[in-house]
Amino acid sequence: MDGVHGSEQSSVYHAGDAGTSACGHPRAFVLVREGLDADDSVVREVVAYGIALPDGGAATVPAQGCSFGRWLSPESAARRLDAEVVWG
Repeated sequence: MDGVHGSEQSSVYHAGDAGTSACGHPRAFVLVREGLDADDSVVREVVAYGIALPDGGAATVPAQGCSFGRWLSPESAARRLDAEVVWG
């Protein structure tokens, strides 16, 4: 494939960005939503499993289903999916 030279994106990782460790490594999280069951007991449901990427972005996979989400941050995924970020 002529003209294809791999990613044009910078390979520089920014340590200390939201969701990454001090070394810039990806960090796992879960998106959780709280609700009430029929007895008015609090129920926490896992909405998606995710990984915070070294560039500050995030990727998620829903707990049920086989789609894939790419987000600006774990927090933006949580807002969009009406959930809370729980770090693993």
